[in-house]
Amino acid sequence: MAKNTQGDNQKAPAKQTTATADPSPIKSRGSFLSSLTMDDKICLLLLLCVIVTVIMIRNNFLSMPFERDEGSYSYYGKVLLQGKIPYKDFYEQKFPGIFYFYAFIISIFGSTVEGLHTGFMYLNVATIIIIYFASRRLFSPIAGIISATTYAFVSLTPFLSGFTVQSEHGSAFFISLGLLFYALYNGDKRWYYNFLMGLSFGCALMVKTNGVFLVLWGGLMLIINFFFQEKKSFKDLLAQVAIYSGGVFSIVAVLFLIIIMKGVWSNMILWAYTVPKHYVGKVPFSQGINYFYYGKDMITQNYMFFWVHSIAAVIVCLVNYKDLKALLFGITLLAFSVLTITPGFYFYGHYWIQIIPGLAIVAGLTYHSLMKLLQEKAKIKFAGLKYAYLTVFALFVVAHVSANKAYYFQPDYEEVLRAVYGGNPFPEDMEIGNFINSVAKPQDGLVVIGSEPQLYIYTNKPCPSSHLYFAFLVDNIPEHHQWQREFARDVEKAAPKYLVFCNHPISLLVQPNTDHFIFDWLQHYVDSNYKMIGIADMVYPHSKYVWKDAVQSYRPQGKEVLYVFERKS
Repeated sequence: MAKNTQGDNQKAPAKQTTATADPSPIKSRGSFLSSLTMDDKICLLLLLCVIVTVIMIRNNFLSMPFERDEGSYSYYGKVLLQGKIPYKDFYEQKFPGIFYFYAFIISIFGSTVEGLHTGFMYLNVATIIIIYFASRRLFSPIAGIISATTYAFVSLTPFLSGFTVQSEHGSAFFISLGLLFYALYNGDKRWYYNFLMGLSFGCALMVKTNGVFLVLWGGLMLIINFFFQEKKSFKDLLAQVAIYSGGVFSIVAVLFLIIIMKGVWSNMILWAYTVPKHYVGKVPFSQGINYFYYGKDMITQNYMFFWVHSIAAVIVCLVNYKDLKALLFGITLLAFSVLTITPGFYFYGHYWIQIIPGLAIVAGLTYHSLMKLLQEKAKIKFAGLKYAYLTVFALFVVAHVSANKAYYFQPDYEEVLRAVYGGNPFPEDMEIGNFINSVAKPQDGLVVIGSEPQLYIYTNKPCPSSHLYFAFLVDNIPEHHQWQREFARDVEKAAPKYLVFCNHPISLLVQPNTDHFIFDWLQHYVDSNYKMIGIADMVYPHSKYVWKDAVQSYRPQGKEVLYVFERKS
């Protein structure tokens, strides 16, 4: 069967004398190079324009200060390359894929703020290209460019941390790769595409646990597609599911084997399974709903066109009810993408990044299904209809860029961070890092009392303890008593030259009824060994910074203050 043109004037292969329209938009065949039509050429040119625009925009964010998750993940990748052992020398409530993913990025682009932002910029570009070819394979070149453009700009949304190096960007890359292999397998039925689809979704799972929902979606689509086949063989279905599962479990098995060989399997179970259970159910469903609607409103602000255009696919497919396969494809992809943000009912902005690949592909389905509806139901035969649609879409995109040009091309880092993260001390952390770099020697140590691990990235100094994230030491986890004492011993042994104390409720995140040992120890330890040399006073509208001798006469005015101490001679 020939590739379904859906009004895009695709040419059939030379040996084929007739072309039969495929009623399903989820099938496509033929080599890309052998079917390079005018639509392909136009859309590839447009894709290049989108990529250049994205690089121009993301270049403006290369020096953007990190927030704490970015800082911690980057630190883990850095020390992993130095030979440190996951879940022993450092830990995180994630599977080990996240450590190796960041280590890979850092091995190429370095561990500086600019290097990591550059690496994630190219990761984003690669994802855009993958989305284009996935949607083109499923639908058509014009659908492909619509999907790629949707991903390009929605992934820049400030309130879903689009400008960051959050791990969800990595998860989105692997999800997009899985969607591409799904599109290839759906067309050619070659077993290795099925295996690679499972491998890609498995990588998404290993980077972010929430990726499990796309793993389930891939298996579900194999089953759905089976029931739309003319010749059904349950033996073949079982083989397909087995091959797909083999792809998923191969990457899981490799990473778990590495952890077993390093002798930290029980540690991984504690951090990746036992500790996360502490957070599940912590937020009541009613409160979670409020978080969801708040997040939705903030994320779709200034990006509503892209979201509405994508979700419209469901409505169009419902109108064209005969195309049940397309409807199930769109609904399930959106539904399982949304499920990635639901665990714990926190609905943090960066969780939403994992929705974007599915949203982008469904944007291509909107175009594809609407063209089919207009041509088959409304009997519109206008040959330029597809270009009219593309032109209107492009005008909306241009209007969007123009309306948000200040954010895209002249971003005020502090203003953006305040708008997205409120009163978190992320701008202050970079200023403190710069100050420490100006006075410290390479061999001088640093310890941060607070959950601001990005300071270790800014100063290129290691944390003296495996307990990088201070919030774990004051959480209602049974082991936190032991962890506090381990941290105190580690710091005393290292005797770091510099100490930063973050007197900030979100950074410390002290939970009720937790052990107060760490603060009693800290008071005595700092008074006995350190002198104050810096203050970051968080006052509106801009924090005030006081360094060296001037701190002796300064009295902080804000409620949140970050203090820098230097060890006494």
